[in-house]
Amino acid sequence: MLPPDPTELSSNRSTILHTGRQCANPPDRHPDLCFSDGNVVILAGNVYFVVHKGPLGRHSPVLERLLQDLPTEDTDVINDLPVLAVPYTPEDMVYFLRTLYGFPVDMVNQDFCVTSALLKLATAYEVDNLRAEIIQRFTQCWPKSLSQWEIREKSAVNEDGVYAPRPKLPHPILIIAVAREAGVLELLPSAFYDLSRYLPSQISNGYRDPVTLHDHRLSPDDLFRVFRGKEQTARYFSTFIVNELEGRMPSKFCLNRNELVPARKRSCQIAFETITLSILRDSNGMLLNHNSDPLFAISDSLAMQTKEDSPGADNNAAYRACEACRLDYGAVVKAVREEFWRKLPEWFDLPMSDWDA
Repeated sequence: MLPPDPTELSSNRSTILHTGRQCANPPDRHPDLCFSDGNVVILAGNVYFVVHKGPLGRHSPVLERLLQDLPTEDTDVINDLPVLAVPYTPEDMVYFLRTLYGFPVDMVNQDFCVTSALLKLATAYEVDNLRAEIIQRFTQCWPKSLSQWEIREKSAVNEDGVYAPRPKLPHPILIIAVAREAGVLELLPSAFYDLSRYLPSQISNGYRDPVTLHDHRLSPDDLFRVFRGKEQTARYFSTFIVNELEGRMPSKFCLNRNELVPARKRSCQIAFETITLSILRDSNGMLLNHNSDPLFAISDSLAMQTKEDSPGADNNAAYRACEACRLDYGAVVKAVREEFWRKLPEWFDLPMSDWDA
């Protein structure tokens, strides 16, 4: 979906304005963003703002053209000033104008509705520095690189070790919508993968905003993409289990290869068999709220053997592979996860020319 064209002005404002020096049923004046020395009015919905042509034009080439093209005669006026009507909500224009005027805006802790509105308007009005800043902040949570994704995932784990991304992170359906609208396509692969981890019924039903009660759903094409990608990630994960875990032989440098006791000699094989069983049962995924998450499960298959390797802690793995076998397997896990990440755009049918591993 493309954003509204900011150059499209309403041609029928007879219920609010009429040509000349007076207003019938005048719109509401914004209490803060109306300057006594302003020389133009921006009308959003039924709220108007008295602002300055010069500063706005310096920030936005689109606004500069629109303001320059305002007719000087036979035009709608408010307070004897020409009116530029814009196709955005008053709330969105408040966020945008406050930012352009340099009023404090907390980009880090602002609600998603604020940052998404700013991205939408910065894109439409070509305020490139603002657009770049917001995209940079969005890509911290919806990144192109696997390393940044890992940082993001760790930040969403609570003090009990349970994955709890809400309300810290917005729902991926919201991210998909704003990425489509603003043309920030690099956000899509990680957002689609995030969404694919939900149950099929949750994906189909969409997301209901708990504040506005508005339902957000994917388009039919994107719904197909997420289910197709979900199938591809599951297939890749199954192949990983078959190729790398089932019947895995010890490393040629295995520290237990010369053991005389058969059980000790096979301890590394038993350890990997235990990992396989645990993954198939998805036991850690269930406990840590990471079920239906192949990328996590692949990493966790190694962590099952090493996660307690910290000073003063005991490793609780019932069967533990030797260090040589774990190092060999760790290299496999790293390569497999990097390949998994590289394939996300292909699996979700999202062509990307510069997708990072």
